[in-house]
Amino acid sequence: MIITAGLAAGLGPAAWNAILDTVHAPGFFTDAPIPVFPVSWQDTGSGVFALATAALLLAVGPLAREPGRRVALTALLAALSALIVDVYLY
Repeated sequence: MIITAGLAAGLGPAAWNAILDTVHAPGFFTDAPIPVFPVSWQDTGSGVFALATAALLLAVGPLAREPGRRVALTALLAALSALIVDVYLY
């Protein structure tokens, strides 16, 4: 489960960034003027794509027989980690 969530946290943002690079969208990389959490639209998109990818991969993979609440929570944690990494390290 951890490997699947980690893969999703990497694949989702990679797909989003590939889309932004393909369409030449530099405006998405502008950080918000909040010093403690300088999130941009690019970072937000990375989190959304990570959430969707994690939910899909977990629901058809290791958490297929688990309740939807557990799948959603695990996907949310994967997406949150991807967002935090994207905001502070990318």
